[in-house]
Amino acid sequence: MVADDKTPVHFRCVVIDDEPPAITVITNYIKRISDLRIAAVFSNAMEAQKYIEATQPEIIISDIKMPGKSGIDLVKGLGYQPSVIFASAYGQYAIDGFDLGVIDFLRKPFSFQRFSSAIDKIINPKVPVLAEVQKKDPSIFLKADRIIHRIMLSQVLYFQAFGNYCKGYFADGNVRVYNSKISSVEALVKIHGFLRVHKSFVISMANIQAISSHAILVNRTEIPIGESYRKIVINHLRNRPQI
Repeated sequence: MVADDKTPVHFRCVVIDDEPPAITVITNYIKRISDLRIAAVFSNAMEAQKYIEATQPEIIISDIKMPGKSGIDLVKGLGYQPSVIFASAYGQYAIDGFDLGVIDFLRKPFSFQRFSSAIDKIINPKVPVLAEVQKKDPSIFLKADRIIHRIMLSQVLYFQAFGNYCKGYFADGNVRVYNSKISSVEALVKIHGFLRVHKSFVISMANIQAISSHAILVNRTEIPIGESYRKIVINHLRNRPQI
């Protein structure tokens, strides 16, 4: 069962920008959204990275072109995957941002409505209706043992990181190692009812048996919920359609 936690869920935001007016705008926008909390503000990415690695905030809102270290280099160097929104006056960096899997790219100057729309993708994620997904019986293709395999996602319980590879665990008890990183697999399956709950685990929500504040039971296997993913997981489950 899902724990009945009435405590408000606040997403900690770290803002990084070398322009004080931009910081003022972004922090004022954050204060207008009740689900957000300003954890820290930095004018350069070098100092921000140390804090981010130590505290693992849920959301990073960063400029891209800054003295010393760029926002892109910052995100590339992180040891975990927060929700990232880039805010920059240079639109040519948008593609680089999306290649990193960022949530959104805000072209300066941007309105509160545009900012709110980007945040909404994080705190109110759109979860596909699993009944419709299962009817289509979606599949993906991954390479293993020098062969490209078709994987029917309705048969997958979860994927687990395995260095630069990942393991797929199936309902029939089989386990297979694939030549893909967990982040690449996540990008393929997240629209099909799968959810990243830990830096090492992507699970099938259709196979969830029980949930606590720190773990999810999938087919009698306890999957840990990473601290930096906990609030994201809670919001996904709160917004999951009833079927």
